[in-house]
Amino acid sequence: MNERTYVVESKRVISYARVSTGAQAASGLSIDAQHRAVADMAAVRGWRVVERVNDEAVSGSVPVDERPGLGTALVQLEQGEADMLVATRVDRLARETLATLQLFDRAERLGWELITLDAPEGTKTHDGRLLVGILAVIAAHEAGSARARTVAALQTARRNGTRLGRPSNQPEEARALAKQLHAEGYSLREIAAALEVAGILTATGKTTWHHSSVAALLNKPDA
Repeated sequence: MNERTYVVESKRVISYARVSTGAQAASGLSIDAQHRAVADMAAVRGWRVVERVNDEAVSGSVPVDERPGLGTALVQLEQGEADMLVATRVDRLARETLATLQLFDRAERLGWELITLDAPEGTKTHDGRLLVGILAVIAAHEAGSARARTVAALQTARRNGTRLGRPSNQPEEARALAKQLHAEGYSLREIAAALEVAGILTATGKTTWHHSSVAALLNKPDA
């Protein structure tokens, strides 16, 4: 089996990780897991990770300069405090195709490097730019599909009489909506997104739902 070989380079790297809502966090790609993956690549390539930057509960549709973590990282890169920004996947950078491509162009224009582990060549080559473009389109499509599923879930809830659009910490209301959506075939991740959009708080008063919280409502094993 062929193994990819890399040229060892001395680079100062900022490791970037993002999760959006509790539903996104339920995918299993946690902040720590993302940074570990970047650190593993850095060890292979001879890079030095100088900082780990996080955006937690931040949607990929938020403009890059408006994110607390990524906005700070971009300032550091553009002031010469690091050479490269590395994330695990293109969809961690943005969920809109144009925003993703503009970020790669910005890196090239201002003299710092941007790569993701699923597109390790970045846009430095013709094939690399093609791969980034494809992954950016897929990320945007997935985001649109998730939004459509959430809207459909809320429409189902309304048809069944669930009152939406107001904050609530009523556990029975959350349980009723979760059971409705589960019966309709929605995943724990999709139910968590619907609970957040509906403004229903968790039992501890938080706005962010995780798959484990939904599983508890449904009396299901945490999967």
